[in-house]
Amino acid sequence: MDSALSISSPCIDWKRNLTFIWISQILAMAGFAGITPFIPLFFRDHYHLVNPQECGLWISALTFFGFFSFCLSAPIWGILADKYGRKLMLLRSYYVTSFLFPLLYFAPNVVWFIAIRFVVSAFSGTVTAAQTLVVTNTPEDKQGFALGTLSTAIWSGNMLGFLGGALVVNTFGYFWAFVICGLSFLSGGVLVHVFVRENFTRPLPVAKEEKKPGFFDMWKGYSWGIWILLILFIVMGMARRLDEPYLAILVEKVGGTANAIRYTGWICALAALGGFFSGILIGKLCDRYSPTKIALPATILAACTMVFQAYAVNVVMLGSARFFHFFAAGGLEPAFQTLLSRISPPEKRGTLFGMASSLRMFGILIAALLGGGVIFLAGINAVFLTSGVLFLLLIPIMFYASKYAHKTTSSKEG
Repeated sequence: MDSALSISSPCIDWKRNLTFIWISQILAMAGFAGITPFIPLFFRDHYHLVNPQECGLWISALTFFGFFSFCLSAPIWGILADKYGRKLMLLRSYYVTSFLFPLLYFAPNVVWFIAIRFVVSAFSGTVTAAQTLVVTNTPEDKQGFALGTLSTAIWSGNMLGFLGGALVVNTFGYFWAFVICGLSFLSGGVLVHVFVRENFTRPLPVAKEEKKPGFFDMWKGYSWGIWILLILFIVMGMARRLDEPYLAILVEKVGGTANAIRYTGWICALAALGGFFSGILIGKLCDRYSPTKIALPATILAACTMVFQAYAVNVVMLGSARFFHFFAAGGLEPAFQTLLSRISPPEKRGTLFGMASSLRMFGILIAALLGGGVIFLAGINAVFLTSGVLFLLLIPIMFYASKYAHKTTSSKEG
């Protein structure tokens, strides 16, 4: 058994680890959510991009290059996590982001803003690093619970950040929102550094006479279930994040310019609350039932509520739809990750989680290009309609992933 994955050691308390990683994620997500939803408004106020179509294109470029950077770096961090330890990778993401993110405020123009964001994204990824550290130090029959619990930290942090960020931006300005984001990541890193323990032993080096496996050799032998699941992460990334960069623009259209920051914060907080409840419920259900049985109705509800947002005529309708959408969609990623963990080789989980994260980011990358084109050609409402269609596309892929995953699990038990 891989010693890095041995959780029976008395030195490792997976509940203690989960608790402090959970707190650190709340801090990091609160800081991140305290500024990111308001970036379209920051572009409007700071760079004078008042035209919604023009601002939408720049937001599309920001999203594209940010996630393109993450897409390139995530597999590298995943491989390094399997080689040097998952805790080290989590600390890397916390500390580097805490230093780089506040620099975004000082970007002299939108091009420099995007360039700095590209660098930040290459070193970020605290969520993936935290998920990998948790899943590799948690008993298999508790992994659904652990991932679901961790997702509640993400949503709780988002909720705090959305509300606090709106207050900070309105009261003190954008500068302090960027600074607080950096301090939040720093605090999360210190918590993990001091309190989280990892039972990790570096793998033995390959003997000189043995040929080291190449890049493509590392992916040989994986089941069809794993490959289809990885494709599922691409489509999920597209569906989940197509609309997100443009929410503030829709809020401004529905609720007016004067209260756009406040309404955006409230609606994002409602969405995070829905995701919080989803993480608690779906995480527990995934340990009891097949993750795909849980994800199917959640996907259908997510698609319907996304379409409803496109036709919202006031902020109450938009906020309500956003809450139920995130309640449905918030549990999809923990469900798919639980399934991936169950059918993947234990010694390769860090690599596969990094690959899944990278492919999800690749989906977001495609969504950034697609969203920019849709908003430019058809307007903001069409972005939300397109996202609803993408959620429906998850269903047939989910069916085949479940089919092959069941075969893989049965062959392991046999």
